[in-house]
Amino acid sequence: MSVSCNNCRPHARERISVVPLDHRGHHHGLGRHSIPSPNGIFKSILSTLTKRSPRSIDAASSAASSVREEQWKIALAELSHKLIQTTRKRDEAILEASRVKYSMAELEKKLNKLELYCHSLKSGLDECSNSPYRASRSTRPVNPIPTSNDKVVEPFLVAVSEARSSVRLLSRSLAMQLRGTGGGKVHERVSLLLQPHDVKAASPPSRSPRSLLVHLEALLNRAFFEDFESVGFQKSAPSTILNPVARCEANLTSFNVLCRLTWDEVLNKGTRHFSEEFSRFCDRKMSEIVAMLGWTRAWPEPLLQAFFGASKGVWLVHLLANSVHPGLPIYRVDTGTRFDPVYMDDMGADKARDRLVPTEVRIMVTPGFYVYRHVVKCKVLCRYYSSGSPNGMVIDDKDSVSATSP
Repeated sequence: MSVSCNNCRPHARERISVVPLDHRGHHHGLGRHSIPSPNGIFKSILSTLTKRSPRSIDAASSAASSVREEQWKIALAELSHKLIQTTRKRDEAILEASRVKYSMAELEKKLNKLELYCHSLKSGLDECSNSPYRASRSTRPVNPIPTSNDKVVEPFLVAVSEARSSVRLLSRSLAMQLRGTGGGKVHERVSLLLQPHDVKAASPPSRSPRSLLVHLEALLNRAFFEDFESVGFQKSAPSTILNPVARCEANLTSFNVLCRLTWDEVLNKGTRHFSEEFSRFCDRKMSEIVAMLGWTRAWPEPLLQAFFGASKGVWLVHLLANSVHPGLPIYRVDTGTRFDPVYMDDMGADKARDRLVPTEVRIMVTPGFYVYRHVVKCKVLCRYYSSGSPNGMVIDDKDSVSATSP
């Protein structure tokens, strides 16, 4: 017999509820008097935090953004200040560089004057001690420089220095024009003019600017100082003033007027307004240089200004040389002349290789002058004797020529 009792086990659909008892044994239901579980407490706290977190995060994010914004503003302000300081320092550096450049130019002029003065003193000493004419000259008393001519010697040395610098500047301006416009025909003409001196200018001229400079300077000086001994640079020209004293005074007066002549005054009034002879000299030398170089293009204003400076410098030397009687003579040397350190200054000496001794003139760059018992040396480029060579051959130091800086 089977016994079944359905009441002995719970029904599948029935639920079992376990309720804790209090200390009095009574049980509590799930109503409002029940004690919450720890899990419920944690969930309620987490829910509260979850409900409040968006605002807290927004506030924290806003505060952090404000701090970052302030930091960026401070950093930007610092960078702006540094940029202003850097720009100011750059402007000050540019200004200082321009001042140094101007000072260097002034220093170069003073050094040229000092060089001429020292050369004149050294030449006088060398001439007194080494001149082959010393014996014949010692038989008669040497008259000192007349007191009336003392005021001419120093200005003459300064004028020679400035004239050389002005011609050098013109050669640089011409070289710049050749490099800027090609100047193939002019360069060929320069090479042709230098052939008698056994000199070959580099082609194209932009590859050897220093060599082109010194050779152009030599050609320009040859053109400017041609017929320097004649009245007004004109061979066989008649003297307009026969009295030598009056002629010297007229030349000195003209020098005092023209030495203050500026380029702006020439642009406004022209050279003829200040001196008829100087104006004819400028026109004649311009035509000679254009014909010599085969120049066909119009000259830009900077090149014309450089030409005016060179013409003025050479003309002032001419006036001062003829402001004393007898005048201060010029001297020139030709290609192949034996080098004489008393009367010549080798421009390539500092660039020449070791054990090279200058022997003969390759080309004269600037002429020289006799100033009473002194001499202003002419500047030349030389061929050199190799003292280290077994046969002592004469060579052309082409490196020294191409690297010579006038």
